Amino acid sequence: MRRGVRFALSAVSGVLVLVLVSWYGSSIRAEAERERQDLLASYGGDVVSVCVASHDIAAGEMLDEGDVRMEDWVAGLLPADAATSIEDVVGKRVSSSVPERAVLCPVYFQERTGGLEVPEGAVAVSVAVDPAHAVGGSVASGDAVDVYLSGAGLADRICRATVIDTSAEQAGGASGDLSWVTLAVEPDRVSELLAAVAQGTVSLVAPGSGVDESLGTGSNDSSESLGTGSNDSSAAEDVKDSEGAADPEDAGEASDAEADAQDTSSELGGDAR
Repeated sequence: MRRGVRFALSAVSGVLVLVLVSWYGSSIRAEAERERQDLLASYGGDVVSVCVASHDIAAGEMLDEGDVRMEDWVAGLLPADAATSIEDVVGKRVSSSVPERAVLCPVYFQERTGGLEVPEGAVAVSVAVDPAHAVGGSVASGDAVDVYLSGAGLADRICRATVIDTSAEQAGGASGDLSWVTLAVEPDRVSELLAAVAQGTVSLVAPGSGVDESLGTGSNDSSESLGTGSNDSSAAEDVKDSEGAADPEDAGEASDAEADAQDTSSELGGDAR
């Protein structure tokens, strides 16, 4: 057989293989689509053509036509405001990850500022803390806590604060992942709180509903103790003053007696001469 004939047969065989592979792939896709349509029909209701992600899309990416395709879905199974036109989503930036074949809807395009909601009249302060010093790590945003400074065998209450963020919430993990909390505190307590963080270990205590917020701090107790000591010292000084002060009449009588003794001594001396 001549070389030209063999080459022609090889070419025809290659084309035939490509045609068969293409036909097989088309039949598989058609069968899958038919099964999908049957599955959709089994749910009942109207079928709507919506936009879905043609592949996994990372957060922050801007969509183009290659990222989106149309698929038929049962209307009752669709999320609210699902996109029904490719033109409605092309050119938009997704704010979160979109898995393949996910129906595109406004939730994937919401702008997230990530700002803290600090109560009016308060300031936000972040402090390092572990679960052992934060009620087992069970504190969460909105909880009221008492902040204590512990060290050298003493514990002083610094202030009451409101938890507005935690590391566990940011990471979406369990309470055991707690490593810091952000507290809303009064502005005049910020310096004291930061100084306490630098001096020792900060502990968060969850007060009950009946605990008075105006409970005194350790510094107040210390001040009261100092005040008591001052009063005792003043009382002691008063006692000393009362003991040291002489009655004027008694002092006068003592002076008269001394003068009489001197006169008697003078008379005796004159008689002796």
